[in-house]
Amino acid sequence: MLLNSLTLSARVATPLAVSALAYLFWRYVRRRVDFQGRKDALLLVAYAVTRLGIWLLFAVYMQHYVTSSDPRLFYTPQLEHFLAGDVPIRDFYYPYAPLLMPSMLLPYILLGHSLAGISLFAIIAEGITLVFFLKLTFLLEQRGEISHAWVTDALAVYLLNPATLYWTVFQGYHSIVQTAYFMAALYFLLLGHRTIGYAIGFYGIAGAKLLAVLDWPALMAAGRPALAKLIWGAIPVLVTYGVYQLITGDIFFPIRYHIGYTGEGTIWYLTTLFADLHSFYSAFPGNLVPIFSFGIPFLLGFVFWLKYLQRGVISFSFQAAVGVSTFTMSLFFLCSLYAGSYYIPMLMLPACLVVTCPGLPNRQGVWLVLLISGVGVAGDAIWVSLGQPAALINVLSSTSFSDRFLTSSLVVTIIVRIICFARLAYLGFSVATTNPLHSQTLVLPSQENRKQMSDAISERIRAVS
Repeated sequence: MLLNSLTLSARVATPLAVSALAYLFWRYVRRRVDFQGRKDALLLVAYAVTRLGIWLLFAVYMQHYVTSSDPRLFYTPQLEHFLAGDVPIRDFYYPYAPLLMPSMLLPYILLGHSLAGISLFAIIAEGITLVFFLKLTFLLEQRGEISHAWVTDALAVYLLNPATLYWTVFQGYHSIVQTAYFMAALYFLLLGHRTIGYAIGFYGIAGAKLLAVLDWPALMAAGRPALAKLIWGAIPVLVTYGVYQLITGDIFFPIRYHIGYTGEGTIWYLTTLFADLHSFYSAFPGNLVPIFSFGIPFLLGFVFWLKYLQRGVISFSFQAAVGVSTFTMSLFFLCSLYAGSYYIPMLMLPACLVVTCPGLPNRQGVWLVLLISGVGVAGDAIWVSLGQPAALINVLSSTSFSDRFLTSSLVVTIIVRIICFARLAYLGFSVATTNPLHSQTLVLPSQENRKQMSDAISERIRAVS
């Protein structure tokens, strides 16, 4: 019993400690304004050490101790079914996108059908995400649309993010795959290849999960939509799902599978403090409540964004895309029934760009991202230790003091996440409705530039004298 308590305490305290460490790392990197090359090298070392180090730790020592994760309980048996020639849905439950499990096969087979192969797949997906992100930002830097300081600022927040390190690198959850499709789509859209960009963005549904639809508003905000290219871009995913329907006979199974599932950390799960409302949220009209609670604020935000666009205050841009992405996904985590903490990595890179945007008057949003990340992992650890209860009221009525204490702690983490997601949605909308040109004027010049400006002013004074 004591050992279990110590283990749980470590699982709760560690992500919060990593959040604090990530904040200090960001502060350190940001203050070194005179050494841009060294900052880039430091970020590269931090990326390599954390990804390789954590993966080796997991692969060599810890994967056999993981008994209750989705990769262990769902990915592994489904990959084995797939290798055996079984047909998803028809022969076994397969509530994922058509190409998600097949894309995991190569690292899974190469590493002996182990969890280490699944986590390596997630790390590769994150690597692809960052490659397209760096290619994209380099392109925008060449155009003068963003500053390199903003890029390094955002990466300094992202690299030691506890949710990303835990769910993606350590556990191998698949949510980062969606971000890979999103960043690749943004790159091609802003490069001018719109049909390819739309095709990749739409294909995230087949390659990652249905939640890739949350990226579509952001892709529309990256550049003025072209209807013909949108239609051509949608063809690959439609063909894929047509073939999938012919093979499996039920492409709507993933949707039905997740309807009514109440994930830990949501505002709806918090209402189970007062009653077990699972049956209400699982059937009509209760299942419409989360849809309207998401749809109404999203549509209001979209209308206001269009008004800013029509007035010429803002424009289609990369900044608008990451702002809309953060706004949309923050609303999803606030209002959706199905919003487990393991989905948080799909939000992290856009959110890190938002909270470090030069257009914001300060950087107080950085702690929002890191707090969401740390508290999300900690809350999930508590939820698992309680046996993943469907209703908090059932646990609160327990005679066990430890169960009541843990439930109270879980409630605190949920409230913190709700407040932080609401604030993050506001910041995302603020960035999406800020003129990118005005944002860049707020970037502080480097010491070298300041010295050049000072020398030029001195020379002019001497000339006048």
